[in-house]
Amino acid sequence: MTPQARKGIVAACIGNFIEWYEFMLYGYFATVIAAQFFPTEDPAASLLLTFAVFGISFVVRPFGGIVFGYVGDRYGRKVTLSTIIMLISGATAAMAFIPTYGQIGVLAPILILLCRCLQGLSAGGEWMGSASYIIENSPSNRRASYGAWQPITIMGAMATASLAALTVTNVAGSATDHWGWRIPFLFALPLGLVGLYLRLRLDESREFAETVQEGGVEKSPLRATLRNDWRSILLVTTLVCSPTMGTYVVFSYTPTFLTTRLDISAGTAQVTGLVSTLLVMAMTFRFARIADRIGRRPLLLTGAVWVFVSAPVTFWLFQQGSVAALMAGYLAVGIGLALMFAPQAAVFTELFPTSRRYAGLAVGYNLGAILFGGAGPFVATALITATGSNYAPALYMSAGALISLIAAFVVPETLTFTLRSGTRKAPVHE
Repeated sequence: MTPQARKGIVAACIGNFIEWYEFMLYGYFATVIAAQFFPTEDPAASLLLTFAVFGISFVVRPFGGIVFGYVGDRYGRKVTLSTIIMLISGATAAMAFIPTYGQIGVLAPILILLCRCLQGLSAGGEWMGSASYIIENSPSNRRASYGAWQPITIMGAMATASLAALTVTNVAGSATDHWGWRIPFLFALPLGLVGLYLRLRLDESREFAETVQEGGVEKSPLRATLRNDWRSILLVTTLVCSPTMGTYVVFSYTPTFLTTRLDISAGTAQVTGLVSTLLVMAMTFRFARIADRIGRRPLLLTGAVWVFVSAPVTFWLFQQGSVAALMAGYLAVGIGLALMFAPQAAVFTELFPTSRRYAGLAVGYNLGAILFGGAGPFVATALITATGSNYAPALYMSAGALISLIAAFVVPETLTFTLRSGTRKAPVHE
C-alpha cells in the first residue's frame, strides 16, 4: 500500500471512528445516562428511555443520507466528508457539557436527543461516503482488503471506547456517575479537528473525478438510484441486517446486559469486550484477503449461517459468568460477524455505478440501520423485559442472520465488477 493510499484510508475512516466511538460510549454509560437524564421510579423504564433516544437518532439518518448522498454524487466525496466530520465531532463533544435533569429539568433529555439527532444526520452520510472514497481509490484486486479498514476502524473505535470507559471507571471511581463519564466524549473534538485537516488535504476520488470529466454526474442522483438501482438498494438493506444488528446487540448492548442482568462487574464486561473486539479485528482483515481471492458471496453466506447458529450459544456462554465463558461467547458470534464485515464495503460499493453510488448506499445502508441496527439495544431490552428470558436477544439476532442469509443467496458475485458501471465485468487485475 502506497503512502498516498494510507493517507486516504486514514482520512476516510476517522469519521467512522468518531461515530462508533460515541455509539459505544453511549452504550457503556447507558445506566449512568439513564439515571442522570431520564430518571424514573423504575430503573428498567429509565434504561428503555435511554435506548429509545439511542434508536430515535437512527430515524433521522435517512435525512442525512438524502442530503449528503445528493452532495456526494453531485459535488464530490471530499467536500461531503469534510462537512460531516465537523458535524459528528461537534455533536459528540457537546454530550460532555449537557447539565443533568436535576439541574435544568426536561431540557436535559431534550439536549441529549438533539445531540443524538445531529449524530444521526452525520452518520447518515459518513459510512457510505468513506466506503465510496476508499473503494474508488483501490486496486481492483484489493477492494475487499482496502474496504476492510472500514469495519476494522469501527471495531477499533469500539475497543478505544471500551478502554476509555474502563480507564474512567477505575480512575474516577464513584465520581464516574457524576462527572467522570463525560471525559471520554471530549476526545471527539481533537479527533474531529485532525480528521478535518486530513480530509481537506485529500484529492477527489479517482473514479468520481473521471466521472466528472466524462460528464457522467447525475443531476438528481437520489431519483436516479431509486429508479435504476432499487434491487441493489434492497440487497444492501438486507445484507446489512445481521452484521449491523450483531454489532449493536453484541458490542453495544451486551456490556449493559452483563452488568444489569447477570451482575457481572463493569470492569470484567469492558475488558472481555475489549479483548474480543481486537481479535475480531484481526479476523476481519484476514477474511478480507480471502474475499479478494475467492469472492464476496462465500463469506457472506458462511457468516450468516454462523451467526444464526452461534447467537444462542453466545448468550448461553454469557450466563456462565466466568471470564473464559464471556470471551468464548463474544468470539462464538464474532467469527460470523467478521466473515460478513470483511467483504461488506467492497460488495456494497460494487453494486452501484459511480454516478449514483453515494445516494444508493445512503438509502440502502440507512434503511438497514433503522430497521435492524439502532433499534437493537432497545429491542433487546424490551424483549428481555417482556419475556424475562436472557435468550431473547439471541433469537432476535438469529432472525436477523436469516434475513441476511436469504440476501446472500440472491446477491450477485461482484468480485470482477467494474466500479464505473456497477455491473459490467472486467479482469480482476487492473
